[in-house]
Amino acid sequence: MNNMRPSIRRLSTLLRKQPFPMPSPDLPLYDSKSFYPAKPGEVLADRYQTLVKVVWGVSSTVWLTHDLQGHPQEPESVVALKIANNNAGSASHEREIEEHISMAQPSHRGRSLLRTFVDSFEVKGPEGPHPCLVSPPMRETLWRYQRRFKDRKIPLPLIKTYIRVLLTGLEYLHKDCRIVHTDPKLDNIMISFEDPSVVADFMNSQLENPMDFKIDVTGRPVYQSRNDFGPLKSLRSIPQLVDFGLATRLEEDDDWGVWPIQPDRCRAPEAILGNGELFRHIHDQQGRYDAKLHIAEMIALLGPPPQEIIQRYQYMREYSWTEPVRRKDGRICKTAEEYFCGPFFDNDGRFLYEDLIPDQELDDTASFLEGKEREAFLDLAKGMLVWHPDARKTAGELAKHPFLQPKQTST
Repeated sequence: MNNMRPSIRRLSTLLRKQPFPMPSPDLPLYDSKSFYPAKPGEVLADRYQTLVKVVWGVSSTVWLTHDLQGHPQEPESVVALKIANNNAGSASHEREIEEHISMAQPSHRGRSLLRTFVDSFEVKGPEGPHPCLVSPPMRETLWRYQRRFKDRKIPLPLIKTYIRVLLTGLEYLHKDCRIVHTDPKLDNIMISFEDPSVVADFMNSQLENPMDFKIDVTGRPVYQSRNDFGPLKSLRSIPQLVDFGLATRLEEDDDWGVWPIQPDRCRAPEAILGNGELFRHIHDQQGRYDAKLHIAEMIALLGPPPQEIIQRYQYMREYSWTEPVRRKDGRICKTAEEYFCGPFFDNDGRFLYEDLIPDQELDDTASFLEGKEREAFLDLAKGMLVWHPDARKTAGELAKHPFLQPKQTST
């Protein structure tokens, strides 16, 4: 990677001021003063030289940086630097969670499938301190990776391998770390670089096409993110689960998790009742998540909830969280019933919105497969899609399911 050295030295001087879309001041939670005003070529913590901004979110930005104290055999080592906002309350929580993941059982084979920080520090900004986490660089999210394939369909053998690998990581996270990620969406699964030359080629390309920037309303330069590393050179990439800022610990063996966790489409019934794309019709006509529609589709696919779930739901209806939670519409809620706009069942356990239950079954959802493959997939799905959390297959059990195993080839 020695051909990267000129890129690192010259990158900060080859910027161009051009118009490009940037966050609107009207976006909720967006406040430019909360971001650290990083500039290309800046050295942070006397070690990490910022090179290219690759992504930004409402609570942080991520830059590729040059580790000036890199391994002697790889003097141009590039790492990912996540710079949290000065008002990001989850930054210290994320660091503590990742530290626990790193130390719980390092020899577990699932440990390497969870990306955690390798260094951390704090940098002073004009509006306050910013926590920083240094991690190995990754190519892109699974969401973006998926779009590199025809019709956005990753080949079935490859996706089986990825699912099996990620389940092994989740087994370690759940069983050994006693942690639930709570936000396992495609943006929080990242794919590793298939070859070291991809990073080198990308960095050299910045000389020919450097980052655009513009000045925001506060007078700060804002740099355009660059995160397209070009066509795949091979399929030798490994998925990793990332971003543990919303992760939560399970304190007891029977802790079901009663907070409003998980992405809308992946939300488990106990999260809604206070106790993937499979669920499609879960939003109202305005595009807002509707728990009634979600439960109705669960009933269609899984059948009605067992009596124990209903009893727990009735018992937990008045349970108040230790801290209130703000809903997307701004309302402050103290219970799951309030947050998800219940009630959903009457005192006899009858669903209050039976007219919303769609006419469909779980078997109807696997039209993309045929024959034994289809049967095996449905069996795998039925091991996950169970009302009672204690009856669901664990991640480790699911990783061993026949559907996910590589086919034996005859010699």
